[in-house]
Amino acid sequence: MKEPWGIDTPWKNSVAFFTYLRGCLRKAWSTNPIKHNLIKKKRKQIPNPNPKGKKETVFGFTCEMCNTDHVIANGQVDHKVAAGSLRKTSDIQGFVERLLYVTEDDLRLICKGCNSALAYADKQGITYEAAVKEKMLISICKAKKDIQFLRDRGITPASNAAKRKAQVREVLENDLTNPESPD
Repeated sequence: MKEPWGIDTPWKNSVAFFTYLRGCLRKAWSTNPIKHNLIKKKRKQIPNPNPKGKKETVFGFTCEMCNTDHVIANGQVDHKVAAGSLRKTSDIQGFVERLLYVTEDDLRLICKGCNSALAYADKQGITYEAAVKEKMLISICKAKKDIQFLRDRGITPASNAAKRKAQVREVLENDLTNPESPD
C-alpha cells in the first residue's frame, strides 16, 4: 500500500501526516452536535463570579469531577474513555470511533483544571488524585510561592528548590490525606 507522505507530497513523513489527520479529526470533534447538546443539557444559571459583571447570573455548570460550579467558558467536554494515540495507520479506526462515534453517556462536562489533571494522570500513568496533588505542587513551585507556602504552615524552608519541592509534596500529601475536621 502506498503511503500518503514522502517525496512530492505535502507531508515529509508519517509524523507530519498523522499530526495533520489528528487536527482534521479534532476539528470534526469541535463541531460535534452530541458534544454541544451535552453542554446545553448540563448548563444552568449560576451567580456571576465576576464582581464587575453587569449580570447577576451567568451560564455555568457543575464539574462532574470536583462538583464545583464554573462559568461555561471554563468547561470542557471530556471522553470517559480517551481517544488515545494516532501514530500509525492501524490506529485510525479506533481513534475515530473513540473520538466521534460516541453518545452522551460516553462524555462528561468537567472544568479545565480537572481536565488538565486527568490528562496529566493519563500521560504519567498515575491516579487522578495523585495528579491533582502533583499539579498543585507544580503550580506552587512554578509561581515561586513554595517558601511562603512552607512558612505559612510553620515549616522552615529548605536551602534549595529541590528540597523545598519535597517539603511541599510532603505537606500536600498530609493535607489531602488527613484533612482537618471542621469546627
